[in-house]
Amino acid sequence: MTKETLSLIINNFMLIAKVPRPSHHEEKISDFFMEWAKNEGLNPVKDSVNNVMFEVPATAGMEDKPLGIIQAHMDMVLAVEDGKEFNPLTDTVTVKINEKEGTLTADGTSLGADDGIGIAMAMAIVQGKMAHGPLKVILTVCEEDGMIGAFNVDKSWLDGASFLINIDSEVASEVLVSTASGDSVHLDKKLSYVSPTGNMAIKIVLSNLQGGHSGMEIDKGRLNGIIGLANFLKELDIDGIKYELASLVGGTAGNAIPTKASATLVIDAYDKEKIEEKLSNYCDMLNEKYRDIEKDIKCEITSVDTIPQVISKEEKNNVVKFITNVIDGIYTWSKDMEGLVESSSNLGIFKLNEEGLSFTTMIRSSSATKEKEIVDAELKLANECAYDATATKMADAWAYDSGSKLLKLAKEVYKNQNGEEIKVVAIHAGVECGTFKSLKPELDMISVGPVIAGAHTVNETLNINSIPKVWHLVEGILAE
Repeated sequence: MTKETLSLIINNFMLIAKVPRPSHHEEKISDFFMEWAKNEGLNPVKDSVNNVMFEVPATAGMEDKPLGIIQAHMDMVLAVEDGKEFNPLTDTVTVKINEKEGTLTADGTSLGADDGIGIAMAMAIVQGKMAHGPLKVILTVCEEDGMIGAFNVDKSWLDGASFLINIDSEVASEVLVSTASGDSVHLDKKLSYVSPTGNMAIKIVLSNLQGGHSGMEIDKGRLNGIIGLANFLKELDIDGIKYELASLVGGTAGNAIPTKASATLVIDAYDKEKIEEKLSNYCDMLNEKYRDIEKDIKCEITSVDTIPQVISKEEKNNVVKFITNVIDGIYTWSKDMEGLVESSSNLGIFKLNEEGLSFTTMIRSSSATKEKEIVDAELKLANECAYDATATKMADAWAYDSGSKLLKLAKEVYKNQNGEEIKVVAIHAGVECGTFKSLKPELDMISVGPVIAGAHTVNETLNINSIPKVWHLVEGILAE
């Protein structure tokens, strides 16, 4: 890869970063690619959910190669640093380049390298920096929250294609060949608020947690901020300390481990000192328990000037019951692959305020039986708490294909280029390959990508120096 090509890819990424593109709000980025593709002399197509597809003519002399698909997703998980003012629908990500370390990060937000870098590389292919046979480029929406784009792709977009290369993985020395299925349990409910009996309002915040991708980093044992805070409220109940609940909010996305949570309580003023002491002890306990995982868990209490209305005692008890009993974290480990999570669930969003109550869990599993167990258990718990929750399919499983010709070729190309074997992996997360496989079972697929650390967090970092390795791998595959 020339410096010019690498520079073009980074420049493409910078252009993408200027366009707001959180999941469910991809209108601007979809329009951007429609215009961009037209300027490249192509005839892009946009569907009803804002997916974009365009056909790319083969490089001269390669017209007889089989038709392939390059695929990536346009949306990103938008995480924002505590205290930073940022409107995800209008503000743009500020990218920081560290030339000494060879990295890209963002200023106070997630970077969006997942999957902006996949799109940037696809753009460079279209811009003639790589020789290839006939291609289709498919850019999807809302991969991060429900695979909505992939689920709505017109099957005709796959017509004639022999293989698909998904550029949405995060380790340059690996090729991804299998992913878990996904489900979500969700609730939206209106609540009745009443006047409190207490005479003081306080806000409790549990923060400064590691968070991370609920598929890639669920095995790290990180504390879920919502769970951590609700367990403290449960301790208040156990100790008979009276409080009324006005709000409880935490999490930014179903597939991100919550880094913080906050709750507004109404209490009797004489209990404040007791609650402060209990919170201090609770925070010390958490820091000891998670000393090898979390850096410095923070627990804070502040006074609230205006005493708010609160939910009923029964509703409060249901909130605490649900959060402290919902399946969260690893459910089962794989029996076939050592160190691979088989099933898990993540309470990614919980929002209780005067607008109502909503929550979202993200369930992942490579076992249909365990997947159903978790979904059924969470729906049963929700029902016990008088919550009319619903379960939604979020991702199709992608099973390992031992006869994949594309994988065999990728392994050969990588070894010839790097003098070592590429690592073939399955992950406890989802990419869109599972859905494309269900649309066209004979489609041969792999997923690759450069090194990304801390995806879905404000610490998200793209390793620039890993891009050439992936570029050359794709280049070698397309040449063959």
